[in-house]
Amino acid sequence: MRRRGWVALALVTGFCAAAAYAQQSRQTSGAREVSLPVILSIEDDRASTRADLDVLLSAMRGPLGGRAIQSLGRLERRDVITDLLPYLSALTTRAAAATAVGLALRGPALDGVPHGQQERAVLEALLAAGDLDMAVVDPAALTAITRALGRVPYEEVESFKAAETFLRKVLEKPFPRLEDAPHIGAARGLESLARLNRKIASLDEETIARLRIVARTLDPRRASQQRNALAALIAALGVDADTLEIVLARPDPEVRRLAVLALSGSGSAIDEEERIGYIRKALSDTSYMVRLEAVRAWTRRGVKEHGCQPLLDALNDQSVHVVLGALDALGDVCRDDTSITTRMASEARTPKPQGRWQREMHAFVALTKRDRERAAISMLSFAMHTTWQVRMYAARAAAIVDDVAVLTRLASDPEDNVAEAALAPLRRLIGAESDSLFVDVLNRRTRTSLRHSVRPYEVIRSAALALDKAAPTPALVGALAGALERITAEQCETSRDTRLALIDRLGQLGSPAQVSTLMPLLKDFDPKVAKAAAEVISQWTGKLVETDTPHYKSTNTPTVDDLARLVRVSFEMDNGRRFDIQLDPFEAPLVRTRFLAAARNGYYNNLTFHRVVPNFIIQGGSPGANEYCGDCPFMRDEVGGMHERGTIGISTRGPDTGDAQIFINLVDNPRLDFDYTVFARVCTGMNVVDEIVEGDRIAHVSVLPPAGNCGG
Repeated sequence: MRRRGWVALALVTGFCAAAAYAQQSRQTSGAREVSLPVILSIEDDRASTRADLDVLLSAMRGPLGGRAIQSLGRLERRDVITDLLPYLSALTTRAAAATAVGLALRGPALDGVPHGQQERAVLEALLAAGDLDMAVVDPAALTAITRALGRVPYEEVESFKAAETFLRKVLEKPFPRLEDAPHIGAARGLESLARLNRKIASLDEETIARLRIVARTLDPRRASQQRNALAALIAALGVDADTLEIVLARPDPEVRRLAVLALSGSGSAIDEEERIGYIRKALSDTSYMVRLEAVRAWTRRGVKEHGCQPLLDALNDQSVHVVLGALDALGDVCRDDTSITTRMASEARTPKPQGRWQREMHAFVALTKRDRERAAISMLSFAMHTTWQVRMYAARAAAIVDDVAVLTRLASDPEDNVAEAALAPLRRLIGAESDSLFVDVLNRRTRTSLRHSVRPYEVIRSAALALDKAAPTPALVGALAGALERITAEQCETSRDTRLALIDRLGQLGSPAQVSTLMPLLKDFDPKVAKAAAEVISQWTGKLVETDTPHYKSTNTPTVDDLARLVRVSFEMDNGRRFDIQLDPFEAPLVRTRFLAAARNGYYNNLTFHRVVPNFIIQGGSPGANEYCGDCPFMRDEVGGMHERGTIGISTRGPDTGDAQIFINLVDNPRLDFDYTVFARVCTGMNVVDEIVEGDRIAHVSVLPPAGNCGG
């Protein structure tokens, strides 16, 4: 059985019980039956009424107690912590309660509650629930407790040390091979503890020593423990020379990558000659992720004394990610070496109308940094290219050399992402002379492409931000007001950031003459937009105004039958390659439901992965290929899962702002835990995911017939 097999069994068992309860239970609060769909609907509504909150509180005592506890935690409200704490003492609800109280502490402090009181109460309850002297230790509960302990917002050294001591004891306690999750949770908890609390305290040497033992383990089956222990050591600045030497030879590429990451740090764990020797060796590692990390390490640690030849050698690497990393580095180092500049010029060829363009454009941006005059010769040809990504990179290059003519041209580009890249630098260079271009951008409208609505939210937001402290003119103020009214009429929740930017700029450049534009927003569907409008109206009129926004009502409730099925989804890329993912049946049911509906409706077909950050994540699913254009309704966060290599999450711009854009973790990313939803995992084709580059297109997404566990 795979690691976490017991978790899958528990989840399936839980949903079977849920299905039975949904059929049999008649427990009610008012007129509402406490069933799984009801609980999920209330969670989606964020328990907007007291009656809804009472339903969840009541449901904690029933057969769906674990699910109700999970929903309460995801409200991120501190007023439910007192209700949650007793459930840490029950074996059947301990795991859910541990995660829930950790999430609830993310909410704002309560009036009238002494400073730090809730944090101490949660700490004491978690420590009591994790009693390691019990005859039977529940691995799932202990894992949840250890991860939650790392996320408590500590303010006192004593509390920090109490959590650290417990986490170290978990690392010291032996567990059967199939129950090694507590060690992973403890290492992950220590990583969070060290990274988030550097101003309070540091980990003890005893804890550092235990982490080193775990990181150095010889058992390749415990690679996840090694990775998490090494990540904790890096966060705690506790990687020593002996540990580095051992982990650099480990078979797991992620362990070796983390070791190289540690090598590039500024600590003195290893002398400089040894450091350079290890980095040189890592440059020829069998794994691209290690070689890429070595390119970054060489740029930081090796170039000054040993030159750029290893970076030039990396241009011959089989991995495009390593090549692009080397090109980016060569734009910033060894600038006096004319031979490297000549090489960049030879690399910066005009891409073909169809096919890959990434290498040429990264080389061109590097050339622009090294030799403005040589780059200027071909600037216009890139700015006129038929591929919009090439023009976008040309705008970035033009910004480096202050090329007003090219920036002016590209600020009018019909592709929103190209215009967005040109606007701010153009404003910096010519100020009010660009007003007419900004008016044109603010007047952009949503267009339809295939079955997608491509909304110009990002470029309009950027325009509003770039107009900070502009001289107000009737044309600018009118364009800002028009954009706000037009976008508001679309009733798209994911327009929030754009509308907030427009309101802010209208408040700065406008006058009470625009009150009529903002008044309807006092009853807007988005309470944040309504609040921003009220603040500007009050500022203009000197009178306090109130908002009256409607409660959000869920339309996204899955059925028990839907959730009981193991579902796989296949992504077929334009190049014919594919990867499959399996959706988690328990952790994120609301996101799962929205994602499946979008996939079945063809939402992801013909969209791209527009953001690729090697050794971190890839992100896609935007009709506009940018951060601010996604599906209209917001998704609710369902955080709690671990962001491990191959897991899939929902991109957000703040709490509960998912817009159907997804990201895939290319490596373990513990810093994303408790902040971003995990709803699926890559089953097959992770090698395909590793090779995706910026702009690669998804040809088709299809929902596959039910299958067994991921990888089965």
